[in-house]
Amino acid sequence: MAFRNLNDIKYPVPGFDTAIQILRPGARWDLENDKFLAWEDPEGREPPTWDEIKEEIKREVDIYNYYLYERNREEQYPEIKQQLDMLYHDIKNGNLNNGTWINVIDNIKNNNPKPTDPEPEL
Repeated sequence: MAFRNLNDIKYPVPGFDTAIQILRPGARWDLENDKFLAWEDPEGREPPTWDEIKEEIKREVDIYNYYLYERNREEQYPEIKQQLDMLYHDIKNGNLNNGTWINVIDNIKNNNPKPTDPEPEL
C-alpha cells in the first residue's frame, strides 16, 4: 500500500494493493492476473469484488489528481542547499521581501496553484 505525505495529509497512491488494503484493512492476499490466489482476513471478510476495487481506484485517482500541484512543486523546488544559499545572500543584502529565494518560491507556487475546490475526503 502506497501513500504520499503532504504536511499532515496522507493520501493514497492509486493501485490495486492500495485499494484492497483500504477496502479490507488487515487482510493479506496474493494476486496474479487479476485473480486472488490466496486470501486471508482476520475478520473473516470475503475479498472485495472487482467493481469495488475499480471504484476505490477511481476515488484514489481523483484524490491523487487533486494533489498534482504538490508533486509538481516538489519537482521544481531547488535543492535545499541551493535554497539556503539564496536565503543567505538575500539576508546579507537585506532583501528578504523581494530577494531571489522568495521570487523563485513564489514563481513555483504561482505556476502550480493549489486547487480552489474543496480538499477531497481521505
